[in-house]
Formats: sequence, C-alpha cells, structure tokens
Amino acid sequence: MNFSDIVQGEDGFLVELRCNNTFQVQLFGKIKAYLLENQPAWKAAGAIPIPDAVAMFNLIDQLAGGNRYWSEETGRQAEDALFELQEIIDSLEET
Repeated sequence: MNFSDIVQGEDGFLVELRCNNTFQVQLFGKIKAYLLENQPAWKAAGAIPIPDAVAMFNLIDQLAGGNRYWSEETGRQAEDALFELQEIIDSLEET
C-alpha cells in the first residue's frame, strides 16, 4: 500500500475519519512511520514527491478542519496528530 492509499485510499485514514468519525491510531502510526522514514531523503533532495505532498496536504486539511460529529476524544486525537505532523514538516527546514 503506498502512502496516498494509506492516507486517502478506499480503506485509508481519511475515509475512516470522515465517514466513520473514527481516528485510526494504527493507520496514523503508518503515516508517521512513512514520513519519518522518508524525511531524510526529502530533506536531502529539497523536495517532496508530488503524490506524497498532495496526500499530506489533504491530511492536514482534514485534521485542521475538525468535524462537529467527532467525539471529544477523536477531536483531541486529530489535534495531537496535527501537531505531530507539523513537527515532522518543520524538521525539514532545520539545518
């Protein structure tokens, strides 16, 4: 399963979040692992491949947008996940 599928594929993280109002901890763990694994190569290249960047943009957009149907726990998980993603992205600029 490629990164885009993990994030926004038919059985992906965002489908569960949007359709079932469920934060899938295991899928988010795969997302974080992928980002951390690829972070050094992206930093060295000075670029993120377009499919990965699009998936990240969609992920950030959905997490930041919130949802009135989410439980308090799901909202908290989404907020925490957003902060974790921001840290990973910010580290790309560090020298």
